[in-house]
Amino acid sequence: MQSINRTGVIVRPKQLFVDWLNSLPDDDTNYTLERISTDNLTFLIPEYVSPDGAVDYIRKKHSLIFEWVLWGWITAEEYWPKKRNWKMFNDWFDLEVNSEVFDLVDGDIEKEDL
Repeated sequence: MQSINRTGVIVRPKQLFVDWLNSLPDDDTNYTLERISTDNLTFLIPEYVSPDGAVDYIRKKHSLIFEWVLWGWITAEEYWPKKRNWKMFNDWFDLEVNSEVFDLVDGDIEKEDL
């Protein structure tokens, strides 16, 4: 086992995100918070001792994260909210900051540019 010099941030949807999902056209799926909260995106960011430092970093990167989450549900950007900002990000998502990240797998971590 190895410690990784990163902080893990899990982005969890809130009800307003679910409401947006349910408003999308051509999708008769009835999403619920419970249904979409079982597998959330995790981002590795620079190592921070305090959650405040991690949140400050996320604030600087929130547009990229917001777009990545939206793209995961619908790639047609015309359906994305137009005025995405930090307040909307916080209204739509909770952040879980984990300062200790460990790798239990023997072998290299593979990275892929996206």
